[in-house]
Amino acid sequence: MRRLTTFATTAALAGGLLALPGTASAAPAAPAATRAVAAHTAEAAQRPKAHVTVNYPRAIRRGGFATFGYQVSGLRRLRGDRLVLVAYLPKGTASKIRFIARPPHSSCGVRDVRAYCVVRFGSADKVAMRLRVWVKYKYAGNYRVGHYARIVAAGSGSVRGYLAQVTRGDLIGTSRTVISRR
Repeated sequence: MRRLTTFATTAALAGGLLALPGTASAAPAAPAATRAVAAHTAEAAQRPKAHVTVNYPRAIRRGGFATFGYQVSGLRRLRGDRLVLVAYLPKGTASKIRFIARPPHSSCGVRDVRAYCVVRFGSADKVAMRLRVWVKYKYAGNYRVGHYARIVAAGSGSVRGYLAQVTRGDLIGTSRTVISRR
C-alpha cells in the first residue's frame, strides 16, 4: 500500500490560512509584504497541527476493489467540534461503496460522488476510518481520488451543511491507483 501523508494546520483545515490583522502604516510595499510573510510563518508555527495519513493501493485489477484507510492523530489539539473527511470518487466508476471501519461518534455515508465521515471529537486523540470501493469492470486506467479534511463548528447544522463547507482549499492529497486490464 502506498501512503499519502500531509501535515495540515488547524487553520488550513478550516480554510483560513491568511488571517492576518490589518496594519495602517505608510511603509513601502516590499517591506510590508516581507513583514506579512514573516508574521504568517510565525503564526502558522504556533498553530496546533493534525496529522492525516491516507493509505491506498498502488494497483488493482478490473472489477476489483480499492481500500482507502484514513488515520488522523492530534485531535485534542484542534479547535473545533467536528472533523469532516471526504473522498471525491470519479463519477460513475463505483459499483459499491462500504465503510469497513469507522470512528466512534461518527456519521458516515455517500452523497453523489462523495464518500464522507463526520467525526465528532470525543476523548480520543486518534481516529481511523477505512473505506472500500468496488470499481466497475468496464473501468481501466488511472483511478484518482481526491481526499479532503476540514474542521467545522457544531452550529453548522446537518451533514449536508458540513459537506457544503468543504472546499478545494481543504485538499490533503490525491491518490492514484492503476487499474490493470488483466
